[in-house]
Amino acid sequence: MNGPAAVAPPGDHGWLDAAILSGDVLIPGSDGRSRVFAEVGADRDGPVTRHLLTFAADDRTSVRRTVFALLEHLFSRRSDPPSVAGAAEAALADVDPQVRRTAAALLVSTADPDRAAAVLHACSEPVVRIALVDAMTGAATTRPRPDLHRLRSDPVPAVRLLANVALFSRDDPAAWTRLDTAVRADLDASAGVLDAPGSVLRLTAGERWARVLTGFDREADCYGWVRRLTDPAEKPQVRREGVRMAVEAMRQWRAAPTRLAPVLTACLKEDPSEVRSSALLALAASLTASRQAADDLAATLDDPELGVPAAIGLGSAGDHRAVPHLVRLVLTEGSRSGDALAGGEEARLAEAFRAVARAGADPRAPVAAARQILAERPDPCAAALPMRVLAAFGPAAASAVPELIAMIRVAGNDTPGCVFDVLGRIGPAAEPAVPLLLQNSTQSAALALLRITSDRAVADRYLAGRPEELRHGHVAAKLLTWLAGHGGLTTRQHRQLRSLFRRPGFGQVESAGAVWLHEGPAAAAELLEVLAGYLSDDMRGPEALRVLTAMGSHALPIIDRLDRFTASRRRAGFDIGDWDDEMRADEMLLAATLYARERIAGDRL
Repeated sequence: MNGPAAVAPPGDHGWLDAAILSGDVLIPGSDGRSRVFAEVGADRDGPVTRHLLTFAADDRTSVRRTVFALLEHLFSRRSDPPSVAGAAEAALADVDPQVRRTAAALLVSTADPDRAAAVLHACSEPVVRIALVDAMTGAATTRPRPDLHRLRSDPVPAVRLLANVALFSRDDPAAWTRLDTAVRADLDASAGVLDAPGSVLRLTAGERWARVLTGFDREADCYGWVRRLTDPAEKPQVRREGVRMAVEAMRQWRAAPTRLAPVLTACLKEDPSEVRSSALLALAASLTASRQAADDLAATLDDPELGVPAAIGLGSAGDHRAVPHLVRLVLTEGSRSGDALAGGEEARLAEAFRAVARAGADPRAPVAAARQILAERPDPCAAALPMRVLAAFGPAAASAVPELIAMIRVAGNDTPGCVFDVLGRIGPAAEPAVPLLLQNSTQSAALALLRITSDRAVADRYLAGRPEELRHGHVAAKLLTWLAGHGGLTTRQHRQLRSLFRRPGFGQVESAGAVWLHEGPAAAAELLEVLAGYLSDDMRGPEALRVLTAMGSHALPIIDRLDRFTASRRRAGFDIGDWDDEMRADEMLLAATLYARERIAGDRL
């Protein structure tokens, strides 16, 4: 983020005009957006608000879209200036459907409920009616709802569907079958309507229905509807909604990937279509489903459209057949100057390499590809992906040490920690880098030195330079853990360890292994009490489980907690920000928990 914007004279809105025309006001964290929110927050009906409203009837469609999207983010309560609701109501007649949708949502947020209801009653234009009802019936809205029973017979199919979805109630399960039938009747006509640009939730008709099914835990019903909707006899738009329903099910229920993989793999055997593509993406998003459909994903690896997600999905499941295709992806990305992979695909590609490396894939081609990229582009900041590849293979990436040394020489004191991390993961074979590491005083360099040389003095020197009361320290925890397993800790180092272990968070979990190594069974009860709090944490849980596994039979009292986690039909409630990332995090934590339980219990249970 840039520095603070220059202060303009009162009444000078040139900065605002420029931010609107460039779209800067819609970019989170941008200077223009931050200034708008600050000034409107200080004066809801002030000069910035009034100036924004002058753009509500601008001749340029792009400007009107930007302004109404910004107004919707800025104003969300009836106490906001009446002029905002007035501008929203006037825009319901805009020639652009996207503007009309956004304006309808803004009107429902800022106008008196009776006014919004009157507008809905008087309006016959489908786009506006749908948007108004969508805003009035949204799960998060606190506004009084319209007469849903009356809207069930509305002439607009999407309005009827929204009303029926809103009528589902946990208190009236007897009505579910009737409402399901009504939603299904309007599903075809509502496809592509409810998720149009400017819509409140941007969820399709099938996704809305699926969230009703998952929200009320109607697992068997959901699976049944997925099978019916994806039937080849249905229209393509209905079948796509069936696939979307399958995606929602897999994100919520742990059994769903296994139950629905056969339904989705059947779609892969069809001719190319949007249904086939969406089915493959659904399978590749889940580690469990990718394993279930491994042969079908492998059959599409050479597909020009689906090969990339198929390779990433297959690789993330640890299948070696994906490796040549993953290598080609790395080389393709390395030859481009910009970000070529969409969204989080680069992170998933790195995840796939970690999985195939853990599964014992041949490291030669991936390491050679990473080395080729580093040789061509030695700037560490532009080499995130090849560095992740090398880190995945650890000691097997030893041939890349010359390129890593070259990167340190280029970057000098600005060498990012990932370079040192890779050298440390390579271990003793990275010995030629030691002279450069000795010249670097960073934590990452110290940890790499220790892993390469196994020289206790490296850790002793670093920790001696740190205070006895450590408040945080990822590297310190790693060094203390190594020392605890290689000769033990000094009295001062033990106090450093205990200071880390006292503070909840990453430091506590990362230092737990050292506590076990140094103190042994005497610390078992304390470790069990502390680590139990992290078992459902997607980031800290795996490390907590590793410590519990190392404790063996001393961790037996935790078995019941592990069993409660693994017995859950629904996924753990993570807050990562991406539904598919959260699904995979649950799949990985579930697998780690099952493994830990088996190792802890042994033959005792």
